[in-house]
Amino acid sequence: MIQRPRYKKWLDEFREKKLIKVLTGLRRSGKSTILDMYVESLKACGVAEDRIVYINFEMLEAEPLTDPVKLHKKILDSLVPGKMTYVFLDEVQHVTEYEKVMDSLYVRDGIDLYITGSTAELLSSEIASRLTGRYVEINVLPLSFKEYVSGRGTSGDDARRLFSDYITYGGMPGALDFPNGSSAQREYIEFVFRTIIEKDVLKRTKNGRFLVERIIRYLASNVGSLTSAKRLTDRLAEDGGYRKDGAPAYNTVTSYLERLDDCFFFYKADRFDVRGGEHLKLINKYYLTDFGFKYYILHNPTLELQQIVENVVFFELKRRRYKVSTGKVDDREVDFVVQGDDGGIIYIQVAVSVADEEKLKQELAVFEAIKDNYPKYLLTLDDVFVADHDGIRTLNIIDFLLERKDVVQ
Repeated sequence: MIQRPRYKKWLDEFREKKLIKVLTGLRRSGKSTILDMYVESLKACGVAEDRIVYINFEMLEAEPLTDPVKLHKKILDSLVPGKMTYVFLDEVQHVTEYEKVMDSLYVRDGIDLYITGSTAELLSSEIASRLTGRYVEINVLPLSFKEYVSGRGTSGDDARRLFSDYITYGGMPGALDFPNGSSAQREYIEFVFRTIIEKDVLKRTKNGRFLVERIIRYLASNVGSLTSAKRLTDRLAEDGGYRKDGAPAYNTVTSYLERLDDCFFFYKADRFDVRGGEHLKLINKYYLTDFGFKYYILHNPTLELQQIVENVVFFELKRRRYKVSTGKVDDREVDFVVQGDDGGIIYIQVAVSVADEEKLKQELAVFEAIKDNYPKYLLTLDDVFVADHDGIRTLNIIDFLLERKDVVQ
């Protein structure tokens, strides 16, 4: 089992707090496994088994407990008087009106509640409406590069080759059960991809497959590029291929964009005006949660390496629980404007290589246009570089991902 210590630390921070811990994320990204790991960590630190209630509603023996009244009674009967009882409900969407059970458990003392569910049922927007103000969302992403290296059973000494594998085959935990590039691995990833499209994106309509696949293909091809619903609608209309109902409507495209964002297939990065100090609402960038899907999205699975490394850095920053935006300073683009819990800002530029002097000047010019004194980092795949340019630090991307040396934490 691949250890995922960042999620344990995250859950530890909210342990026994008066909040429902809701694990969300892309289908098959490892939510249930993280729940299992956390249960084992509680036992390891001395929590007795009779203080842990774990129910997986995909198991046939749990079917009677999909009745909310029976589930509620089961949990109350399992409580240990005078001590905290930890309740883990995996795939809770199978419980009829599960939110009523959550409400009743939430108001009682002595219960620490953790839940997961299918992406289609635990969309961010639906959690907000069902569990308003009573939950914290623990967003689970596919494996980081450091976790991938661990899962492949190496120490990272062959980091370059492993990184090439990682950006080629992706970081879905289940994909590591198969040899890279094998037919079985491709079939597994295709199964996950098709399941996401069918059950999460097209759940409420079966008529939009052609449009959804076009939207996905466009977003995947333009990872890291500025995109708006209006621009995407116009582009789809220009491309043609719509036989029955004509070109897609703006509202329809917007709805599917929201759905792809809500089920965690793409993540949207807001755009931040560095000089104005405000977020710009109408145009964003989209990043693909796992590059293993690109074979089933694009006719030509090749993307620019610049797009790929920018995408990888975006999700690594998300894993470290930063608020990540893309930036604008005058007519220049800042790859990432990163905000931590302390309110401080970090600016990050990502480049495959800055060995060419003109490319280096281009990247540094973006930072030079920013007049504040917040930290600025240039991340590159180069092994040889000048580490400091008047306070602008250069880091190797692989070192950053493996948390080697003194890197952005």
